[in-house]
Amino acid sequence: MTSLIENLIAFNLTRQEATIYVEFLTHGEMSGYEVAKETGISRSNVYGALQSLAEKGALFLIEGETTKYTPVPVK
Repeated sequence: MTSLIENLIAFNLTRQEATIYVEFLTHGEMSGYEVAKETGISRSNVYGALQSLAEKGALFLIEGETTKYTPVPVK
């Protein structure tokens, strides 16, 4: 898993963003709360990273009763 995170960092993701993206690849669609719970990263940091990942095109935002995100597949 560490080498995947290192590879993602090489593609201009922060370590936190890379860790969160790997969580999405493992679990699929998740809310910010779920990501924070799974990774142990504070919710405020998770939400900042989610916004950044969405802006970078790594996540799609799914709006609904609960806002969720889904990963864009790595190619």
